[in-house]
Amino acid sequence: KGYSRAGRMDKCLEVYENMREKGFVPTQVTYGILLDGYINDGQVEKAAWVFEVMVQEGCPMNTVLLTTLMKGLAQAGRIDQAMEIYKRMLIDGEAMPDLVTFSVLIKANCKAERQDV
Repeated sequence: KGYSRAGRMDKCLEVYENMREKGFVPTQVTYGILLDGYINDGQVEKAAWVFEVMVQEGCPMNTVLLTTLMKGLAQAGRIDQAMEIYKRMLIDGEAMPDLVTFSVLIKANCKAERQDV
């Protein structure tokens, strides 16, 4: 997490890869750090890659992970994709939206002048 806070996502990825090479299975916390770090660094495509890896590896989703991804997508102007994740949350029921989720989506839609959502 320290590398992430310092904006050193290259080092975060290096630690992640070293973990994998040594047989450690990344947790939701590991993926959350990578997601948040890439989003805060403006690297939404890398965050989307992390999300895809999580899905492929069967990592259980939670509200924090999904909301973090929605935040990154919204910041990148990809509001429709953020809304799709929200809709999937409601359908899947694995992770339910919370106050932060709604705040992220309301802010993004208002900023895009989309009050009809």
